[in-house]
Amino acid sequence: MINLILRLIVTILALKGADYFLDNFNLHGSWVNLVWFGIIIGLLNWLVKPILVFFSFPLIVLTIGLFYFVINALVLYMASLIFPGVLTATLPGIFFGSILVSFFHWILSAIFRIKKNDKD
Repeated sequence: MINLILRLIVTILALKGADYFLDNFNLHGSWVNLVWFGIIIGLLNWLVKPILVFFSFPLIVLTIGLFYFVINALVLYMASLIFPGVLTATLPGIFFGSILVSFFHWILSAIFRIKKNDKD
């Protein structure tokens, strides 16, 4: 349970980092909205992302893994459709935002030593 809460906090901090560094990637609302947005992203990563990765596996292999950033951008876009008003971004903003969110998530997970498949 603690690992799940830490991953949610890391996701929110990664989103705020992308918001800080990109002009066309803007988060709106209170921290409560960001928590709900992070929960939606976590659920989409858990439910939808494996399906997207499975069906786009040939493209991931063909692009040496770079298509994975497109999948992350799709997850961010779907989250913004599910919970409108929290994220306003252009198409390049969502794409580069997904790259920055992935990078910040990777760095913060290493700092907090969050394991991907930790069984708490």
